[in-house]
Amino acid sequence: MLQLYNVKHVFYLVSLINVLLYVSRAIIPGAPVEFQSFIQGSLGVSSADVSLYIGILVTAFVAAYCTLISVFGYLSMSHRPFRLAGICLFLWVLSMILCGLAKSTRSFWLLLAGRVLAGVGESAFQAIAPSFIDEFAPLEKRTWWMGLFGCCLSAGTALGFSYGSLMAQHVGWDYAYYILAVVMAPLSYVCAFCIPDLYNMPLAHTSSMTLDYTPSVPTSVWRTTWETIKTPLFLMSTIGWAAYAFSVAGLAAFGPALLIGLGILNEQVCSTVFGAIVVLAGLLGSPLGGYLVDWQCRGRENESAWRHYVVTRLMLVMAIGALVFSLASIPVIDTHWAVLTMLFVALFLLFVTTSPFTVCILLSVSKARRGFAIGLSTFLLHVLGDFPAPLVLGYLKGQWAPHCGSTFVNNKDTLNPDCFTLDKRGLTWVFFFAYAWLGWTVVFYAVTFLLARRQLQTMSKLYIQFETSTPIVL
Repeated sequence: MLQLYNVKHVFYLVSLINVLLYVSRAIIPGAPVEFQSFIQGSLGVSSADVSLYIGILVTAFVAAYCTLISVFGYLSMSHRPFRLAGICLFLWVLSMILCGLAKSTRSFWLLLAGRVLAGVGESAFQAIAPSFIDEFAPLEKRTWWMGLFGCCLSAGTALGFSYGSLMAQHVGWDYAYYILAVVMAPLSYVCAFCIPDLYNMPLAHTSSMTLDYTPSVPTSVWRTTWETIKTPLFLMSTIGWAAYAFSVAGLAAFGPALLIGLGILNEQVCSTVFGAIVVLAGLLGSPLGGYLVDWQCRGRENESAWRHYVVTRLMLVMAIGALVFSLASIPVIDTHWAVLTMLFVALFLLFVTTSPFTVCILLSVSKARRGFAIGLSTFLLHVLGDFPAPLVLGYLKGQWAPHCGSTFVNNKDTLNPDCFTLDKRGLTWVFFFAYAWLGWTVVFYAVTFLLARRQLQTMSKLYIQFETSTPIVL
């Protein structure tokens, strides 16, 4: 049987899978007009209410995803992580088929079921991948590799926007899901059965082979959860990331619709341009964040306190910059190039923090609990960020811009012509709300940085005391 013994080949596999997962997430926001029309036709709802149902689709995925990612992170302590991920990816393939069938059956509820199952299928993979990279990547490049893995988010999202838009306009969005199912099926098999034991041991076993003396098998999931949450660096950084996720998830769900409604971009090119902005920001920002961390840690790669200090400092500086540039776009909302430029800069700065945040979480706990910590952090950031964001912004968009649903004109689904003339101010306020929420990211990242700095100072004092108190034996 084929076995991937080269760590680079395993990294290529997890990166490709990650791209496909994010492509699937972006299909719905990439074709807002077509999905709005589908919902209005299948449920008989008005254009003023359709945004709420778009939000329900996104939120249902997030609910299933964040509920189970902690469970699979916990199971990875005692089970082969890639076997768990591969089995769940087979469920993801089934979910894509259900989403495609929803169009031919004109069933919103089948589409909803498919999105829920997709969340289940993706959860195990996202819980185990970061721990694998940090454990097996070359020591001097591990944060760089983490940044490259983070590029998959932006690349997949951008491809998904364009892919969803083009497929919906020319072939049908159901085939967009079918194609993803066909491509993912063999990758799921490789993930489940072709990863050698060298890279596929339970995390508790990996921890027992190192100098990590923290008990590798917890008595219960509740005790493990409590011991992780009570770690200040873990909790503060996670809450800050959740605020970041709220803003980004809201923009991912409604960004194209807002840009179309404000007249900044037209329907034909909006998803492609928005996707290009996201992918360029991510492709530049994510690896840069990893490179900056590795560069500042040269010669000190194994000093956890120093790495923690470096990543939290970078997270804080980038978050402040992102908040400033995003809010600066509101007063110039009528200057389209300025809005798009500032959106790009803000996203670029946020993507720089992707791999530093992951490293921050991994360093907050013992090696045995790293998969669980990633899962729990993801659960919390989705509960506090991704989960409510589409519902809140969908509700606000419906209240502040009630004329921005879809309508049928000249045998074609299109945006309500009254949107720009009647609801421009409301759409601007939706943008402002999403951007201003980043202020919470700055607050909690500042606390995280102060905690990491205090930890570094404490470790430095202990080292000095040890050096001065150790007798020299001749």
